[in-house]
Amino acid sequence: MPQRRVVRYLLLTLLLLAGGSVVAQAQARPEIDIRVTAQSYPPLVAVRNVLEEQPFGELLRNGFPARLHIRAEVWTVGRYFDDVRGRAEWDVIVQYNVIEKSYEVARLVGERVTPLGSYLRFADARAASELAYLPTLPTPRRGQKGYILVQAELQTLDVSDLDEVERWLRGEATPAVRGKRSPASALTRGVRTLASRILGGEVRQLEARSPTMTF
Repeated sequence: MPQRRVVRYLLLTLLLLAGGSVVAQAQARPEIDIRVTAQSYPPLVAVRNVLEEQPFGELLRNGFPARLHIRAEVWTVGRYFDDVRGRAEWDVIVQYNVIEKSYEVARLVGERVTPLGSYLRFADARAASELAYLPTLPTPRRGQKGYILVQAELQTLDVSDLDEVERWLRGEATPAVRGKRSPASALTRGVRTLASRILGGEVRQLEARSPTMTF
């Protein structure tokens, strides 16, 4: 099917889904879970309740993989200003395999891809995407006060990214989905913008901070 016809089909699908998205988003509040103490460092980080049954299940089945980008930073408390001492970044990708009729979940850290499983049910894929991760962060010096700051951003990937995502999950290439993609057509950008609005801006960016602790 030509790309223009595919995009038109996706646009129609998104419009049909728009009416039910508000109810779906109200089911659970997106949150970042940071589990850390001075004795259990580095932190365990999990982003929960971002992917809901609707409209993400339908969006994935209609060609919109989802990328969750997460950044964790360790900050130390200064007399006048706080300082960032280190950061770690990773991505969680969820896409639908049309041939196998299953949802594929993977984590990307740098150039390393870790498959998180293949699932027949979207609810199981969503649970896999919420698995806690232990990022590699430097440890502040003993006796120093500090905290962990975590930011997460959810993005949908347009149809021009599908081949790149598949190559990525097979370990064949560094994906363009990390922000270095070629410009999309105006029609594709319009579909992506509509998808973003349907998904809801309030779940697209999250931030959480741990309590201050003494290392």
